Amino acid sequence: MGFTLGGIDEMRDPAVRTLVALGEDGTVLAVTSWLPAYRAGQVVGWTLDVMRRAPDAPNGVMEFLVASAVDRMRADGAERLSLSAAPLASSAEPQTGGRSGVESVLDVVGGALEPVYGFRSLLRFKAKFGPDLHPLVMAYPDPVALPTIGVAIVRTYLPGLSLRQAVAIMRERRPAPAARAEQPAARVG
Repeated sequence: MGFTLGGIDEMRDPAVRTLVALGEDGTVLAVTSWLPAYRAGQVVGWTLDVMRRAPDAPNGVMEFLVASAVDRMRADGAERLSLSAAPLASSAEPQTGGRSGVESVLDVVGGALEPVYGFRSLLRFKAKFGPDLHPLVMAYPDPVALPTIGVAIVRTYLPGLSLRQAVAIMRERRPAPAARAEQPAARVG
């Protein structure tokens, strides 16, 4: 089991669909790639993998590519199209009574990685298309393991990051002691 953050190796697979937006002069403005989803050996849908745009690309180019993919794949008879996950970003409102230990750790990790990966902005982008949202579920053996899990998640997205650097990032992203004191106590478990 694994996941992809999207890259050239995946895009080279002939089963992967790639959509490219070109400027009038032939310059690449943006690209998306879509991984096939199979059932009984047949492609039944597509999952968004890569989304990249040139820094000077016009606003709306990525929306154009996603909408074009939806139209094309619908015409081709796809049963489903997934915009993929926006890990470490939540569409849910915080529950009354505070966040759980898991939610707190994931919120800190997501906040630490937001400037690098943009999980929350990715979720806002995908929300433009009115998708059905499905929660991601994480199973873990014991709440004591949550800090280690948080560091492992950070290292998944930033593989060259040392443990010391990961801990420093997470500490920087924690609210100040006064702000923590104002928040309701979080439950672990």
